[in-house]
Order: sequence, then C-alpha cells, then structure tokens
Amino acid sequence: MAKIKGWNPEIKRQKILNSAIQILNRKEYYQCPIDEIAKNAGVAKGTVYLYFKNKEDIYFSVLINLIDKVIDIAENVQKNDLPAKKQLFLLLQRISNFIDTYRHLFLSIRQEVKPPKEKLHDAFHRKIGELIKAISAIIESGVKKKELKSYPGIVLATIFLSLTSVIAHQKIEVGKHKIQQIDISPELLFKIFMEGIER
Repeated sequence: MAKIKGWNPEIKRQKILNSAIQILNRKEYYQCPIDEIAKNAGVAKGTVYLYFKNKEDIYFSVLINLIDKVIDIAENVQKNDLPAKKQLFLLLQRISNFIDTYRHLFLSIRQEVKPPKEKLHDAFHRKIGELIKAISAIIESGVKKKELKSYPGIVLATIFLSLTSVIAHQKIEVGKHKIQQIDISPELLFKIFMEGIER
C-alpha cells in the first residue's frame, strides 16, 4: 500500500481515542456506538476498525492512554525539588484532579466492560506496573534521603495507588435505592496514609 502524503497512523489513532474519551466521559458505555466515535473523530467508521478490533479494544486502549497520562503526572511530580512527603501529597492532589476530570469515564468502563482478552489484560497490567514503579521512585527517593520509613517502595506505592480508587468512588449505596455522596479529600487520604490509624 502506498503511503499517503501527510498520513500519520499514530495521530489518527490518537484522534479516535480522544473522541472515545470525550464521548465516554459524558455517556454510558452502552450509549457510545462506534459510529458516534468515528463521526466525532472526523473519520469513517471503517477507519476505526483499522486501528481497533472492536468497542472493548477501544475502551481498554482509552484506559491505557489515561494511565499513561497519570504516569506522566507522577514523573513530572518527581522532577520537583521537594521532599518526598510533599511530592506524594502533590501527586495525590494531581491524580485526584485528573480523576475528577474523567470520573464518569473510569466508573462507566469499570462497571460495564467485560474483562479484557489476555493481550489487553496483559497490556493493562503492564501499564499499572509502570505507574506503581513511577510512584515507587518517589517513595524510594524519600527512604534513601531518610525522609520516609524504610518500607518496600513497591508495597507503599501499591497502597498509595489504591487510595486513588477511593477518590473515584465517592458515592456509596446506603439503602435499597439511596446513594450517599461522601467527601473524601486528598488531604484526608494523605493524612491516613502518612500517619496510619494507630493512636
């Protein structure tokens, strides 16, 4: 196949992903047909299938894309010349803001998409591993400088990352049809993480 002048497959793929992100962040998963994603991206429906096998492939690619953005946030925070404790707090604030921006998307995919096929599953877990490693780098730097206790960095990074899922799920079911909004601030989570719950 001859290369078309100005054709950049990665830019086209990202355009489709950005379209899916926009739509899924305001609609439920089942309300987001590929036709609408294609139209919003300014491409033909068939073009979408050049890059993605099906709808699930698009949405797991969206998740991986968003995790990449969180990895960038963690790496940028680590570049700040701040003590590790301040870096971790800044990271939790920035991740919280990021989740606020894409809260509907995260919850929609989590609730409605079937478990991914093995290849997507592996890619998803690799990305989570990269994110944990980026958070762990901040913690290990703090341990090295004796700013933090010497717990294993990977373990603390995993616990720290799990706090972010609490931020995403600030609505809990308390009765048969009642949903209660709970206010869990990054400040409260950070305090619990750094100080523990022991008196």
